[in-house]
Amino acid sequence: MLMASRTPDALPSLVVAVSVAMLVTVVVLAAADRVHRVIGERGVLAMERLMGLVLTALAVEMLLSGIRMFTSGL
Repeated sequence: MLMASRTPDALPSLVVAVSVAMLVTVVVLAAADRVHRVIGERGVLAMERLMGLVLTALAVEMLLSGIRMFTSGL
């Protein structure tokens, strides 16, 4: 809703983007059991660690960006 209030002309494309993201999420969750069987327990563990690493990298990037913005305003 925040994005839609900032750019009301882009509302249809925002609805499409959110709908596609929801559809992809449903497909991934529906296929999770098959993927687990294919990649096995070690593969799941490797994917968990990889996703944790990606999430940590994003968090550090956001933190450093916030610190840069804060210090540039001083």
